[in-house]
Amino acid sequence: MKKKNITLKLISVFLVLIVLLTIGSIVLLKVLMNGAGGPGRTGGQPYARHYAFIHKGADEDLWARIYDGARAHGEELGIYVEDFGSQLTVDYDRDELIRIAVDASVDGIIVDGEPDEEMSEAIAYAASLGVPVVTALDDCAESDRVCFVGFSNYTVGRQYGEEILKSDVSDGITVYVVMDNENAGSANLVISGIYDEFAEQGVADICNIEGVYVNNETTFTAEEDIRDIFINGSLPDAMVAINSVYTRCLFQAAVDYNKAGSVALYGFDDSKDILEAVSKNLLEATVSVDAARIGASAVDALNEYADTGYVTTYIAQDTEVILAAHAEELLNSENEETE
Repeated sequence: MKKKNITLKLISVFLVLIVLLTIGSIVLLKVLMNGAGGPGRTGGQPYARHYAFIHKGADEDLWARIYDGARAHGEELGIYVEDFGSQLTVDYDRDELIRIAVDASVDGIIVDGEPDEEMSEAIAYAASLGVPVVTALDDCAESDRVCFVGFSNYTVGRQYGEEILKSDVSDGITVYVVMDNENAGSANLVISGIYDEFAEQGVADICNIEGVYVNNETTFTAEEDIRDIFINGSLPDAMVAINSVYTRCLFQAAVDYNKAGSVALYGFDDSKDILEAVSKNLLEATVSVDAARIGASAVDALNEYADTGYVTTYIAQDTEVILAAHAEELLNSENEETE
């Protein structure tokens, strides 16, 4: 019994230390920013504002590019955009990081939204204390966020539909859209866009579009579920992945199971490996959005709100369809820049 009490005391002390370290890190950062002009700032000139950038998105590469866009644009404007939570010793959820950022007295928050109650409550907490929140790429529409920076999933669906219809669908076609419970709303808008494109061309009645759910708990679980599609049963005529993680899983599974060319694959994002897959015709096409522009636009939205008290509730970003020839051009251009 005595040993058990000692163990409980040790655990309690350890937890208290973690909390103190976290709070201490945040306080120290704030002191450094206010007193020394903030990280990366030279000449003793303090940053005008401090924005917290919070994300837990599955695709680290995409979110890194969004953050880089926000950080670089912030630098141009004399604003410090912090990759908030990246240096903390505890892995907090997004809603928890929002509360911590508010308590650290940041001037604004950029976060990849999620349509759940915890996120809405955290954003309401920020709003109640005068800290504006902008959601980026993924939204939390039923919340007090001041603006959403993203793109139209319905328009993306129309773009996918247009590309799919470049093949012969006179005998009908079956399309799978890879999705999960968290992005079901976005995926359903993509499905609606594909259907309406088919309907406009008069082929909706002979085409079947299905949402196929995968477990997105980790990249590995999503990969396993997508591999099962290729292993079990017959494949559809086309498959659409609406994020970069599922896109990679699709073309890799097609290669691993010798199904490349057996099913038309359509992806999302323009990272190097995805562009290479398009250039090699492992993907028929990919839809991309300017990640850096999303980050920069989110900073502009916070600035506009801070300056005027108003900002448009939705800032739309354009999306682009990339085919093999264009993918090759982009890869060559990237290689020239690195040489």
